[in-house]
Amino acid sequence: MQRPPPPVPHDGVLDALLTDAGRLVATAASMAMALDQIGIELPPMHAAQVDQAQLRAVASLYLASELENTGLIAAVETLAGLVRSGAFAVDMGAATPLLVKFWQDRNQRASREEREHCFASLFGAGAQGDGFADGMLVLCEALYKLDENATNASYGSIAQQGRVRTSAARVLAQLLETAGGITVFLAQEILQSLRDAIAILKRPELLAALGSRDVWSAIERIDRIAHTPYRPARLYVQRGRAGMTVLAWLAEAAPLLDRQSNALVQLDHPVIGAALDWMQAALAIGEADAAAPAPATAPAGAPGIGSPWSALAA
Repeated sequence: MQRPPPPVPHDGVLDALLTDAGRLVATAASMAMALDQIGIELPPMHAAQVDQAQLRAVASLYLASELENTGLIAAVETLAGLVRSGAFAVDMGAATPLLVKFWQDRNQRASREEREHCFASLFGAGAQGDGFADGMLVLCEALYKLDENATNASYGSIAQQGRVRTSAARVLAQLLETAGGITVFLAQEILQSLRDAIAILKRPELLAALGSRDVWSAIERIDRIAHTPYRPARLYVQRGRAGMTVLAWLAEAAPLLDRQSNALVQLDHPVIGAALDWMQAALAIGEADAAAPAPATAPAGAPGIGSPWSALAA
């Protein structure tokens, strides 16, 4: 199951990921608005469409949640606060007014606490042992093992298709239970905050002032100034990109879950590679967390004996 670790994500990867996430949200927003204009007397078929709209937004929010783990928005907010207070008195040229505006607009966008509350509601508090992560693990493992005992070159086997269908339904049910009506619009807002933060971090004047070469080294420099613990950005971006791909596929597959006679996914579908990438990144992040100094009390739901994560690491 091992692949070479991905390189540190360059700035162009971020732009492409946010563009993909933006397309998902734009589709979701258009569908949600159109359905809202129809009114509340909708035939049953439209309920599935609303679910798909929510799921597309959730897919983009999953990417945003992993980018939150990299400290991307927090780093810009920290630097903006330092510049405003005079604690970082280095000339950053044209980047300075952008930082000032980012600071001034902080009350007009979702705060860090609001973002983290949204992510925790949808995806858990970050522990690998929580319900969403366990469900994603089972789904990704089922997708990755789709070709086990294959009886058909296109879809594998009926048994493995059934496993994918069951695990997909579990993740779907959990997300639809936690995703509220504000999901689409909150996703739009958070993605815009990420775009604004990246645009600031890419400014040549800012990079020069920080002695950095790209967005990630700028974040590391700001983290050192603020004494923020190191975060494995590469792994979070890998997990975010893969998770967004899996959840976007789930949005498209949702209307097909009840059609037992049809194969849910083909063996050559890109979601299978994304499932493997998600598992590898999740395992690596879990190992990095385990190597860090342990808290006095283990968090609720932390993986242990009998956890599905133990089997993944085996």
